[in-house]
Amino acid sequence: MKRDNYRTKKPLVDGLAQMRQRVAELEKSEAEHKQAEEEVRESERRYRLLVEDARDVIWTVDMNMQPTYISPSITPLLGYSVEEAMALPMEAVYTPASFETAMKVFAEELAIEDMEQNDLYRSRTLELELNRKDGSIVPVEGRFTFMRGTDERPIAILAIVRDITERKRAEEKLRESERKYRTFIESSHEVVFSKDRDGCYRTLNLNAAIGLGGSCIEDIEGKTDYDLLPKEQADALRQVDKQIMKSGKPVEVEEVVRDAKGENRIYLSYKWPTYDDKGRISGISCFATDVTERKQAEEALRESEERYRLLAENVTDIIWTMDMNMRFTYISPSVEHLSGYTVGEAMALTLAEVLTSPSLRVATKAFAEELAIENMEQKDLFRPRTLELEFRCKDGSPVWSEVKVSFLRDSAGHAVGLLGVARDITERKKMEEQLIVADRLASIGELSSGLAHEINNPLTGIILLSELLLAKDLPDDVREDLKSIDRELQRTAGIVRNLLTFAREHETEEQAVNINSIIEEVLELRAYEQKVNNIKVNARFAPALPEIMADGFRLQQVFINIIINAEHFMIEAHNKGTLTIATERVGKVVRASFVDDGPGIAPENLGHLFDPFFTTKEVGKGTGLGLSICHGIVAEHGGRIYAESKLGKGATFVVELPIGGQ
Repeated sequence: MKRDNYRTKKPLVDGLAQMRQRVAELEKSEAEHKQAEEEVRESERRYRLLVEDARDVIWTVDMNMQPTYISPSITPLLGYSVEEAMALPMEAVYTPASFETAMKVFAEELAIEDMEQNDLYRSRTLELELNRKDGSIVPVEGRFTFMRGTDERPIAILAIVRDITERKRAEEKLRESERKYRTFIESSHEVVFSKDRDGCYRTLNLNAAIGLGGSCIEDIEGKTDYDLLPKEQADALRQVDKQIMKSGKPVEVEEVVRDAKGENRIYLSYKWPTYDDKGRISGISCFATDVTERKQAEEALRESEERYRLLAENVTDIIWTMDMNMRFTYISPSVEHLSGYTVGEAMALTLAEVLTSPSLRVATKAFAEELAIENMEQKDLFRPRTLELEFRCKDGSPVWSEVKVSFLRDSAGHAVGLLGVARDITERKKMEEQLIVADRLASIGELSSGLAHEINNPLTGIILLSELLLAKDLPDDVREDLKSIDRELQRTAGIVRNLLTFAREHETEEQAVNINSIIEEVLELRAYEQKVNNIKVNARFAPALPEIMADGFRLQQVFINIIINAEHFMIEAHNKGTLTIATERVGKVVRASFVDDGPGIAPENLGHLFDPFFTTKEVGKGTGLGLSICHGIVAEHGGRIYAESKLGKGATFVVELPIGGQ
């Protein structure tokens, strides 16, 4: 009974279990469905948020080109609201040219019927122009993809549109920059080029092409230096390029390149590395200047400076420069020969230490006058000033120089320094002084002529009367006195004749004479005066002294003047003295020297001893004519007379006369 009940109830239990399992499965399926729906809704929500928040415009149209969806970002792009944009036909959104381009592309895509060859999911990217609500045009980049149904047939078009205004501006700036760069390269007078890592020329201007031996850019593009230049030049260029690519640092270098004429040109090249999009060094670029002419000019300048230096260091004139503070900036080595100073010593001197006081005043005044001329239009910028200045030598002695001075000026004409060339004119000054003396002597000669005539007339009467008296019978003592008077009158008459000769009234009567004999005669005349005044004479006459052609009487006047002057100053100094007279032959002249132990002659007076009317004697004791007449007599005989002395150590007068017939 119980078993029968079990058999009867078992199918019901199994069915109930199956039912419960089915219910559980249905409940699970419903939960999964709800979860899937929720996931779809969440996905749609995220998609909508993404679409609606994206800056790009997401746009769908059906195959009739009617909008089915437009994202809110349409408003910032075109100014339309979503509703306004949805109501617009595509022809109104695109510019005519862009609409035509888009339709053409869509037609090309739809024409592909062979689905096996068609990439169903490929997209096309186009750059188009859209019309904004305000009438302006905005450039966009559109990525277009066909949306397909279950049969893979196109049912709509999905477009993602991006505003590329800034990119287009950047591209335009880049194009403009490239145009400017290309214009700069092509119009530049310099050499501009770039090479790749293998040394091939990629970009260059015409100057670079010509400099490398080509006639146009195409002749050089793609070639290397080894294709264009001698190997040693190519090696040198390639070594520099490799160094730049290895170090990544720019360099500036001088390079030699052979041109189309086969001549070497020198370039000052600035080279730097170039990089690819990934930041890797892809080659080098170069900006080079042809400095061949400049180098040649620099070499010519160096040669010129070398010649100038050799000239400046070897001429006898002193070349010097000064700044505007009167400090020496250069002095040529010849300064040592003229002044005794070394270059270093001379450079350390001031102008006041170089010049005597009178010459310093002259120089300072001349410089000030030049600087005072401010009107540049009236100013001769290059005119030199020539000055005669007296310098002090290292030993203290003076030396006269002719100095030609010019201002050194900058490009604006302003004085920035002084350039001077100094020439020793000591001998010329002596000659000028002699000429001055000669001129004075010529003037005094005219005076002497008049005086001689005036004296000669009464003198002739006195001589005549003395001779008449001598003819009478007179006591012996009176006769001797008259003879003395007559001798002095004859000597006076001789002096008058000498004055007339000095004044060019008579020709000199020259004959062979012996200097020793003439001096002995003078000493006989002065013997009494020397004896009473304690004057000792040491005579050292050279034996067999050659005769000279001269007027003996006039030479006698020379020696008398010299001896009387010596006696005067020795007596004045210490009431006695020693006079040493010596004669000798020196080459082609006969020399007579007269040395006294008197007070000597001051240095400032030595140069004026033979000037007419110059005397150091007291008033009434000298006329200043004696030595000037001596100078004239000796000069007419072709000789010279000069004095040497140191103050306090006596004086020496020297007369040199040419030997007759030589």
